[in-house]
Amino acid sequence: MSESSAEKSIPVSLHVRFDGARDEDSPPPVTAHAFDVTGGLIASAPVEEGRATLDLPERFANQTVRFFVGPATSRHARPTISSLGRKNAYEIRQRIDLERPVIQVAVHDPIWRRWIFCPCYVSGQVVTNVSLPSGVTKQLPICNARVNICEVWELPIIFHRLPDDILWRLREEVVRMVAHPVPPIPPGPELGSPGFRTALALATAPATAAAIPALRPPSSSAPPRARLDAYVAALGAAETAAPASAMSHQVRALALSTTAEDIRARLIDLGPSLIHYFCFWDWLEPWLVVDCFETVVTDDNGRFFATVWYPCDGPAPNLYFSAEQLQNGHWVSIYEPWVRCATHWNYPCGSSVTLTVTDPAAMACAPQDPVNPPPGADDWVLVTAVGGTYVWGTEPPAPAPVGWVRQDGLTDYGGVVDAPFGGYLGFRSGASISIPNPGATYYRWSYRRLGTTPWFQMSDTVVRHYVKETPPHLPTFPVQVMGPRTVGGVSSLYLFKPLNPPGPAAGDPTGTITYWPNDDLFADIYSGYLDTTALPGGAATAAGVYQIKLEVFDSAANPVDPGAGTFRFIVPSAIEADGSVDAREADPSELDVDGGYIFNLHIDNNPCVATLAAATISGGGTADDCGFLNYASAADPISLAFQAQHPNGFATFRLWTVRGAVDVAVADASGEVWAASAGSFTGDGDGDFTSSGLTVGALLGSCVNGAFAEGLHVDAKATTGWSDGINAYDADALRAFALAEAT
Repeated sequence: MSESSAEKSIPVSLHVRFDGARDEDSPPPVTAHAFDVTGGLIASAPVEEGRATLDLPERFANQTVRFFVGPATSRHARPTISSLGRKNAYEIRQRIDLERPVIQVAVHDPIWRRWIFCPCYVSGQVVTNVSLPSGVTKQLPICNARVNICEVWELPIIFHRLPDDILWRLREEVVRMVAHPVPPIPPGPELGSPGFRTALALATAPATAAAIPALRPPSSSAPPRARLDAYVAALGAAETAAPASAMSHQVRALALSTTAEDIRARLIDLGPSLIHYFCFWDWLEPWLVVDCFETVVTDDNGRFFATVWYPCDGPAPNLYFSAEQLQNGHWVSIYEPWVRCATHWNYPCGSSVTLTVTDPAAMACAPQDPVNPPPGADDWVLVTAVGGTYVWGTEPPAPAPVGWVRQDGLTDYGGVVDAPFGGYLGFRSGASISIPNPGATYYRWSYRRLGTTPWFQMSDTVVRHYVKETPPHLPTFPVQVMGPRTVGGVSSLYLFKPLNPPGPAAGDPTGTITYWPNDDLFADIYSGYLDTTALPGGAATAAGVYQIKLEVFDSAANPVDPGAGTFRFIVPSAIEADGSVDAREADPSELDVDGGYIFNLHIDNNPCVATLAAATISGGGTADDCGFLNYASAADPISLAFQAQHPNGFATFRLWTVRGAVDVAVADASGEVWAASAGSFTGDGDGDFTSSGLTVGALLGSCVNGAFAEGLHVDAKATTGWSDGINAYDADALRAFALAEAT
């Protein structure tokens, strides 16, 4: 259809004949397109029974128009001359004659047979990895994300389009990489993965770089012959030391090529072997052309599916994926790796890809973990976790596993022991499918300091996102506010998640539906929140053990005691390999007189202190303002001291000492801030450490004079319940000094 409806149109008829077609042949679906001389699309129409009619604006009378006949295009994709050329479309340039607006097009057998396409089924999953305090890494899906499926041009086409200066550079880089090999990066690695970082580090390691001549900046001329000769010599040496591979022979031929045409031919032969090295060459990124043709939405498990069509007599497509997520009403990119690193070359149709998102802004869906309640507990409320740290409770005789809330309210995680909680805490709970009901409609979280009487209610807003699908648009994600609510004079109540979310609004179009996602969308995993930094008295006064209570209320806001006729409080007892939660029934000792379940939580938001004292030499004084310290003998005792403090001992420290660029291990130390000793240092039990037995010679080694740097990091243990501490409470100190022989 013409892009301009404001002026008269010229109906141009294309008569398409498929030469070489036999009676048993079935030519593929074909579309005709018209472009102006600048490459702008004018009109498109399907070819049916050998004919297509294109309505062209009248202004194109007597103008030359570029007509293309080629394989049918996706309804989502806007064709371009480049994309049609890549699909081997047949082009005719024709001046529009008003007297004879009919164009005869004969497409020969070798051309149209390349338009016969086969389906390639594509599937995948968008996920992110979350580290739990127990040390387990959990993979979570990213649901309701948009995945853009794109095709990267075939290497022969890319190589033919490279300008000469980039072509020369690619030739030199290929020869250089094979002459001085580094481990190749496999195609499609997840950026930021350990394998990717290791390979990239090896590629740029100083030792490797020193052995390789400096890279030539891009230019329109060939590189110096001497440098290529050096690479060829290195190839020869490598082949002498080990049997020559087919690739090394091809690379040697490439190095000896003298014309751009010959280089292109050699690169095309090497193409499949080169893709493993593309990730090293950032300058190649702009030349990897991408056509995005399909956008699909992930389901509740983060999975997506699509069908891609490609020439049956050609290679499988080279696929590239990116992903976006709806955040605050806008689609935001969360996965867009480098094309040269993340292309799935010659994609195996029917296989599944995993797109691992590392963007910290990406919001994962947290599927509800299955719960295995104890026998007889059909209606239950589960006291689950603080953040990602499961609640062990106060009654079990066995100690809590690593990564759980211990009986004393502390936790252990990632090698850290005796860690308190702090910051903004999210509390997690769950309920059986039978709740809410009239006898168990609301819940309430409360807290109090251990040993005190009054309870204080948590009152931050809790919402649940649900899905609203309004045809024909993409889904939106409104929220239902669960609380706080005041019912019958009782405040800070929260509604248990109903079986169904709110229905369509009065003004929504016919066909609108709403439903809960099959997971906790937008991290709706919390049923209550507590800002521990706002507790009365400030960090120092507020630190200590608190009791946390969860209560249940009926529809009239009356408190409900757990029991056989109401519900059971259950508590996690183990986590199975599949993530399901084994649960025990709460012990009566864990319930208060009002029927609420209580557990302990140690809270401490105190910051750390890090201080480095000036180095001193026995009888030789202290380092001056310029940092110099004179010594008379290598046997002179030297004293280093530092403070690594936390008011309640909930911190660890690490001290490192460097001479020039060399670590001085004898002056390093790490451990608990209240430790009695650490390495060569003695502690006073309050975080003050002083070296013992260190001498000038131990620090200087073989040096006569030396410059030193000391770094101290004090790491707060306090956690929000996830896999690390709260960095805002950490402290650092840095100091330098120099030892100089006295004259």
